[in-house]
Amino acid sequence: MWDAGERNFAVVAAGLGGTPYVAAFNAVLPDSPHGDSPKRYVEDMLAAGYHLGNEAVVEGLGELTYECIQLLERWGVAFSRLESGAYRLRHASGSSVPRSLCRTDMLIGLHVVETLRRALKDKGVTFYDDTTCCGLTVRDGAIAGITCQAKDGTVFALTSPRVLAAWGGVGNLYTRSTYPADVDGRTLAMAYDAGVNLIDLEFVEFEPMVSYEPPGAVGEPCPTAMLGEGAYLLNKDGERFLLKVRPQGEAGAPKSLINDAIREEVKAGRGGPLGGVFVDLRHIDLAVLKAYPWFYERELDAGLDVKTTLLQVGPMAHSHSGGMEIGPDCMTNIRGLYAAGEAAGGMHGACRMAGNAATQAAVSGLAAAKAMAELKVPMPEPIAPAAITTNPGVRKTVAPAIREVVTRAVERERDAAGLQAALTSLEDLAKQAKEDTFTAQLAECGILLATAALKREESRGTHLRTDFPEKKDEWRCSVRIRRDGDAMRVETVAR
Repeated sequence: MWDAGERNFAVVAAGLGGTPYVAAFNAVLPDSPHGDSPKRYVEDMLAAGYHLGNEAVVEGLGELTYECIQLLERWGVAFSRLESGAYRLRHASGSSVPRSLCRTDMLIGLHVVETLRRALKDKGVTFYDDTTCCGLTVRDGAIAGITCQAKDGTVFALTSPRVLAAWGGVGNLYTRSTYPADVDGRTLAMAYDAGVNLIDLEFVEFEPMVSYEPPGAVGEPCPTAMLGEGAYLLNKDGERFLLKVRPQGEAGAPKSLINDAIREEVKAGRGGPLGGVFVDLRHIDLAVLKAYPWFYERELDAGLDVKTTLLQVGPMAHSHSGGMEIGPDCMTNIRGLYAAGEAAGGMHGACRMAGNAATQAAVSGLAAAKAMAELKVPMPEPIAPAAITTNPGVRKTVAPAIREVVTRAVERERDAAGLQAALTSLEDLAKQAKEDTFTAQLAECGILLATAALKREESRGTHLRTDFPEKKDEWRCSVRIRRDGDAMRVETVAR
């Protein structure tokens, strides 16, 4: 939130979102020892997204990665470096060369949050902690402010001519995901209700190597960067099955390819007892494993030493490539309303390249900040808070039912019959949810995802239709959903 006239800034957040859990930060270094360049980064990103990313958006953000690194360092963020002084670079899935910056003592995302939060408070930025955004107010096609609800239930409005939505994705629409609880899965409904164009909603990313064991570490992602360190994926027979579809090796394999390969092994009866496959880290140097302390130490604390024991892993809802449709300046079709990170759609296309979560959140935030500073708009008249209803009984019973429907029908594998049935169920649940704003938005978000998945009659990237298993040239397009009065409009955008 920003009022340029008064230079008042505010951050409204229910929590810290997924940022503290981010392990890598892709960046194009001007002196890359691997011949990296913005052009190569853009090509990799578009290829990882099956060429459905908005090229103008991707190219614009690709040019800003190193500027963003320099900005973060000026604010006190420190990336891991080698003894030579060069940045430590990891090779994440989907990248043709190593370009992921990191830290070896803690998650880079946590370091960024802690560093910037302190610095912003020192600059006088107001933080509304434990506060949820419940709605957007739009007047004459321009943002006018937001409605918020504090932890104690108090509802209030904040008026602003500039709003940056950075509210994360939809992972908690699913019964099991890697998302933190404060990314609650219903924010796209707020955007849709406000008239924001939505794009690529069918592309939900399932992280391929999430721990299925031991009980104390279930849901902890095994970084796909481990494949770049030499890790192997094995089926129950000890075969490196990924080599069948990627003979050059596991390092740099796109996540969608890893997901598909794991699915085929499990369907063929070659998976593990928990429905996953195994990652073999036993031959990896202990110093390398310890350089991923958030992963290695959590597994160790839960009772499994990956240096001596195979770890069973498999897919779990992890991120969303769709969101609010933006231009190169990260503004939506609503004047003054911007989107960054997973709130934004059009950057990743059909699949997000590993290591790009933090990059695209920070870089899109930088691009949005530049555009917000240049946007000349007057302060709107004060807004009143939107009507918010709360019914704990509805939330307790209907919200879990919504998540069960989404998990069953809008999971990794979809088909028309399941999606049609899901829409019928979700529309019925939406009627039951009317007495609770949160639950009603959750149901609407489920309807938006199922609608987009039903529209795309092919399989591409993270979208797998078992009734349309092939990728089709005529579907080299994005699916846009927008509100037209009381009607939902679903259309395609050529790429």
